[in-house]
Amino acid sequence: MVSKVKNNISQTFLYKIDREKRDWFKLLLQLKGSVVPAITIRVILCALFALIISVLNALGIDVSIDSLSSLVPSIVLGLLLVFRTNTAYDRFWEGRKLWGKIIITARNFARNIWVTVEEKNQQDRDGKIATIRLLVSF
Repeated sequence: MVSKVKNNISQTFLYKIDREKRDWFKLLLQLKGSVVPAITIRVILCALFALIISVLNALGIDVSIDSLSSLVPSIVLGLLLVFRTNTAYDRFWEGRKLWGKIIITARNFARNIWVTVEEKNQQDRDGKIATIRLLVSF
């Protein structure tokens, strides 16, 4: 019975693989669930822009931009992004350190409560457990 189930599963799996091999071209042209409809307009606009630039260049019209004019803003923008990234990482790291201190302090406090508070009856033990649970929820 087990071998029959295994054989059935392997045949189903092999059928799916074989079917996927045959249907790859359909999958390639499938628009439903694809990103093609979302990017079609942008691709067409970029292609038209490239075509316009190519035609203008072929007609002898100078469409080039001086490379030094974009160099300075690029350097400034790059430095700005680096400083902002470093600042964001420093903030993240400081928050992580503070969160770690809160967790360590809460654990130490819970351990101290459990060890140092005396239990004279069941109500004291229930109070300790309730206090530790409140500390954990904090």
